[in-house]
Amino acid sequence: MSADAISPQNANFASNPILEAKGLVKRFGGIAAVDGVSLTVRSGQIRGLIGPNGAGKSTLFDLLAGEQRPDDGAIFLQARPVASAAPHQRVRLGLGRTFQIPRPFPAMSLVENVMLGAQGQLSEAILPNWLLPRQVAAMERALFDRAMALLDFVTLAKLAHQPARILSGGQRKLLELARAMMA
Repeated sequence: MSADAISPQNANFASNPILEAKGLVKRFGGIAAVDGVSLTVRSGQIRGLIGPNGAGKSTLFDLLAGEQRPDDGAIFLQARPVASAAPHQRVRLGLGRTFQIPRPFPAMSLVENVMLGAQGQLSEAILPNWLLPRQVAAMERALFDRAMALLDFVTLAKLAHQPARILSGGQRKLLELARAMMA
């Protein structure tokens, strides 16, 4: 993917960029999968990325999400440099990603699948479950409410208590989007 493959159009968005990449380069051997790509995404903007197979789209997303490190260039999330940050650190800053092939937990309900996306749950550690049971229960209720709101947003709320295995391919993509938003 070459630098001119993404040409930012100047929309009238006054906010600072929430995601910015400058001169990203990723090489595999002598082949440049991403070659000098720059982009800016501001709050309220929707950006698309199109190109043929092998153009470097997935590699660019891997670089932005932290799955791979760029050979050159910079990535900023809310003006913070994150090119060397791990994916989980980027999630904490608000950057999550979904994948081409969604893989929900098929036996779990949709709401349970979405709740798994929440970061820093008290119930993930053993001691809070014993020492802070009220706080753990309150957090679980809040996570459930947020998961239900996200399922409503992606139009899957009516299926919230059904196992994920019943979903169509498109519905699985929506479920994965809700789980990423939960993170």
